[in-house]
Amino acid sequence: MRVSTRHQRGLTIVELMVGLALGLFLLGGVLHIYLSSNQTYRSTEALARMQENGRFAMDFLLPDIREAGYKGVCSRDQPIKTHLNTTSADKYFDVGAGIEGWEAGTGGNALPDYLAGTDTILLKHAAAWSGVTASGNTGPNAETINLSGSSGIPAGTIMVISSEIGCEIFQNTNNANAHAITKASGGAVTPGNVTPGDDFIDGYTGTMEISFLQSAIYYISQRAGALPMLRRVTFNAGTAVTAAAETELVEGVIDMQICYGVDTNEDISVDSFEKANAVTNWDDVRAARITVVTVSPQENVATEAVSVQFPDCDGAVLTRTAADYPELGQRRLAQAFTSTIGLRNRLHHE
Repeated sequence: MRVSTRHQRGLTIVELMVGLALGLFLLGGVLHIYLSSNQTYRSTEALARMQENGRFAMDFLLPDIREAGYKGVCSRDQPIKTHLNTTSADKYFDVGAGIEGWEAGTGGNALPDYLAGTDTILLKHAAAWSGVTASGNTGPNAETINLSGSSGIPAGTIMVISSEIGCEIFQNTNNANAHAITKASGGAVTPGNVTPGDDFIDGYTGTMEISFLQSAIYYISQRAGALPMLRRVTFNAGTAVTAAAETELVEGVIDMQICYGVDTNEDISVDSFEKANAVTNWDDVRAARITVVTVSPQENVATEAVSVQFPDCDGAVLTRTAADYPELGQRRLAQAFTSTIGLRNRLHHE
């Protein structure tokens, strides 16, 4: 018997090329979807980070602006008495003034890595309650306020004390373990208290409020190789700008512009918004309109040239491009955040 066989054949060149073409087409589609998804993810993440940084920056600035000039539980019209031995540093501890700013400059303040062209602002107020209370009456000639327990307040901390009768400011020269805060001179603190010491206004009781001074300059800084950031220098324990006095707050903040709402006719309302260099009396400032511009940490996420717009003090709309902000030339996303804040302690009849 003869067995028949069939000839075996492989793929032709044409079939192979068609198969390869189809495979490449499918692979290209998958790659396109992957790249598109990756770009969408990067853009979404960049947008979220940029907006998050803008919100964080405002969360730091707005409460301090709103509380500028707050002196505690004493009357808003009650002048604050200072026991500090201050001269040229008065601006850091004059809680009554509360607010001061500088247009496109530092105002002579020591601000590490300040970014030229951005605004700076100094804000002062009685901040967080210390958590301690007086144990009894404090005599007018006393230099110490006795407490119900250890103060926990380090020597050098500047305090604001207040009651219905008066409010005063001094630098604690006692140690954190003491059951008292002291305004005596000495103690190797700066600026220190006057010598000889002034009398207290009130015989303070347990109903007094003992608060910490919050005195801080907010500004934009930029270190080599890093994005600009919102930064804060505090003067809660003297005027020296030390590493402990500096705080890096929010990265990616490339600009801060501030307009001040001025009351020109003493009717306790804003009549015009002015740049800092046009404000002649900071006691007339009733509000502040602040703009911060943030960029995304990621480069090459914008699909076209980026620009940002925000209002100037006279109401005109300003437009900023890569010519103003070099970061925009790196195809970063950018956004301006603007808010107007009333100074709570200025919005009343004096």
